Amino acid sequence: MALLPQYSDLGDGTVVVDSMNKDVFYSMGQRAMLHNLCSRCCKDIHLLRTWASQLTGQKIWMPLGISYELVLVPLKIREAKINGDATVGYFNFNYIKDIRENKDETILIMNDGREYIILWQIRTVRKHLRDAMIIHSLLMKKLDDMLWARLQKGI
Repeated sequence: MALLPQYSDLGDGTVVVDSMNKDVFYSMGQRAMLHNLCSRCCKDIHLLRTWASQLTGQKIWMPLGISYELVLVPLKIREAKINGDATVGYFNFNYIKDIRENKDETILIMNDGREYIILWQIRTVRKHLRDAMIIHSLLMKKLDDMLWARLQKGI
């Protein structure tokens, strides 16, 4: 459901919030966590970013379309304590319920009711959600095309 950067006594780490609403802390940085997740799903993160960049026109912070069930939307959730620290959390597009404006911040509301403060204005968050929707729609179309092709073959 989400990959969130978090500071700990051991340094920078990542909290994974799963679909069962369970938080698990890993003492590895978010970059390594994303690479491991992509590798586990037999995806190359660099190719996913290139594909997303071509579709959305974004150069940085583009959604990662790992599968139709897992499209990760990058949204800024904290300020860096040290230059180079992760400031962006990745949220599964399929679990986002709504967004709400709150002064210069945006509140992201998940399907389970959790709320996250996003440090970007609502206009920026909407742009990132639109980009994720484009990626998700294309992945769903590929799935539909594959299923229709199998149905037509009688498999």
